[in-house]
This record gives sequence, structure tokens and C-alpha cells, in this order.
Amino acid sequence: MKVLILCPDWFPNISGFAMSCYEFSQRLIKDGHQVKILVPSQKDLDKKGLDVVPVWQVFNLLGRNPVLFGLLGALRKHSQDADVILLYSYMYEMNFRAVFYRWLGLIKKPMILLYRGSLEDYFLPLLSPVTRFAKIIYDNTMGRFLFRHSDCIISNSKPTLDVINKKYGVNYDKMSYVSSAVEVKEFKHSSLNNKRIIFNGRLIENKGIKFFEKIVSNIPKDWKFTIVGDGPMKDVVLDLQNKFSNIELLGKISYEDTKKIYSKSDILVLPTFAEGSPRVVLEACAAGVPSVVFDVGDVPTLMDGDKNGYCVSRYNIDDFITKMKVLIKDSALRKKKGANARSFAEKTLDWEIVYKRMVDEIKKVI
Repeated sequence: MKVLILCPDWFPNISGFAMSCYEFSQRLIKDGHQVKILVPSQKDLDKKGLDVVPVWQVFNLLGRNPVLFGLLGALRKHSQDADVILLYSYMYEMNFRAVFYRWLGLIKKPMILLYRGSLEDYFLPLLSPVTRFAKIIYDNTMGRFLFRHSDCIISNSKPTLDVINKKYGVNYDKMSYVSSAVEVKEFKHSSLNNKRIIFNGRLIENKGIKFFEKIVSNIPKDWKFTIVGDGPMKDVVLDLQNKFSNIELLGKISYEDTKKIYSKSDILVLPTFAEGSPRVVLEACAAGVPSVVFDVGDVPTLMDGDKNGYCVSRYNIDDFITKMKVLIKDSALRKKKGANARSFAEKTLDWEIVYKRMVDEIKKVI
């Protein structure tokens, strides 16, 4: 199988889905398939030893949506021998344009949209006016076209299949659910006796940064609130550091160092507004760390009925805090949920299992 992938993020400036793209590509290659990845050009691009082709990035809309020049030429050139084209995430203009070219007949190969989150409308009131307006416009124009004209959609969020059907009228026989995955064996099991609560993610509006002050004010002073990540809301965290001495801001660190931090943490908190299947929750599960997360995207599946932590009603920050404090105080419960999380990851979230499901779905389209 020859696979061409469009990935709007790549190393060193990556998102969770870029890491998933990298790991899936490695699996494909190891299994004897050929993989080529088209990505936006960027300074210090790290190809990670893969066949990565940069396409000139003209600018980055709203700081996170790359607009490319020469995309059609790159698609035509590199899809000639491909069996299928995979598009990571719906939110990107470059992926919309790829499907548009396919619709025009300029690209002949089938295109599969890999949905990775943030389609739901329930978090719109929490966004700034500019971001809210941009999402509404995109979802009702480019997003609508992308969902309706992709040859197939593989979603990493089971509940979102219903949203796609109701919002765009996409038939269920055109969609499938395959969970996200991590390399579980790469994570060391945490002792859960570290007195550390971790947040890992971009410091952007929809990750719920506005809830940080309430979270840290309810963490014991002898516990650390460790924040891994960087972004435009970094100043908010720096201001909080002036008020709370137990905030540890690590910024952007390597994936290897991130895995070490998980193994020295006790609870993951993710007060996010919207997700598909948040990779950080999968990583926490792999390290045997229970999570407290809002009920968004595929979180109910990942929490497995609150066995792996707590899936809190959307944006109920008071209940979120209550659940976090329960795990802080009750070490036996914390360890029970941590053990459940690790077991769940081994049985459900490991790439060894998920990879086969992904390949089966892709082969159906080919």
C-alpha cells in the first residue's frame, strides 16, 4: 500500500495529531507500506527520518491555520503512485483545498478525512468573538464541503459520528470510529506518590486556560501544578506564578522528557473546551495516571465509565475541582483508577491494536 498524507503540523511545532501521524507512519513503514507526508514549510523542520515533503507556507491564519502555495502541484506530483490520501484533521484550509481539487477531478486518488476534534458547537460561547466567528464561518463553508465530499471519514471520537450525521447529513456507512493510540510500552508506570498534578497542552484559549487559577487555588501548597506546553496564553500562566508558588511551568519540552514527567505525576487535569480524542489522556492512561477531564469528544470512552479518572459534565468547573480534590486526598482511589487506566491502555489504546483497525478501514476505501 502506498499512502500520501497531508499533515498541517509537523516537528518541531507539533500537535497531538501530528504525533499520531508520525507514529502511524512508522507502523505503516515497518509493515512494508510506503508513506510520503506533505507538510507546511517551517523553520527548523525536522523530518524525523521519514519521507516528508515541505510545501511553501505563505502565512498562518490566526496563528494556527497554514495557507500553502503550490499545494495542487505537490498533490498531483506525489499522488501519482499513491493508493490513498489521508487528511489529518478537518479544521485546516489546506485539507479543504485538497478535497476541493478531488471534487474538481484534478486529483484522482481517494481521500480519507481523519477527524481529530473540535467540530461540536457546545463550546462556542466560551470562545473569544474572533475565534467564535472564524469557527462558525469555517464549519458552514469549508468544513461542510470537506465532510460531505471526502471519500470516507475515520473519527477518533465515537460520539462525534452522530454530530457529523446531524450537522452535515453524512451517512453512517461513510464513517467509522477508530480510537487514537499511543505506544503504551514506552511509558513507565507512575508510583502516584509524587504530589504532582500535570497539565499538558498548548496554552491556547480552547484548552481551558481560564480555569487554571481556580484549579491551582485548590491544590495543596505542598503539591506542584506542573504545566507542560507553550502558546499565546503563556502570559496568563506567568501572572499566576506571581500569585502561586507551586506552579511549575516547563514550557515546550521533548516527548521523551514529557513521558518522564507523566511517570512522576499523580493526576492529569484537562479543562478543555473541545477535543476529538485528547492524546494527553491516552498518555496519562499509559503511565497509569488518572485524569480529570470535561465530557468532550471521545473522553467518555477513554474514561471507561469513570474507571480511569473522572469525566466531568462540560464546563462545570466546581465539580471538576471536587473530583480533583477527591483524587488528591484519597491515595487508594487514585491508585485504583491509575491501575485501571494502565490496563485500559494496554487492552484498548496501544498502537499494536489500533493500527490493525486503521489499516482495515483504509483498505476498505482502496
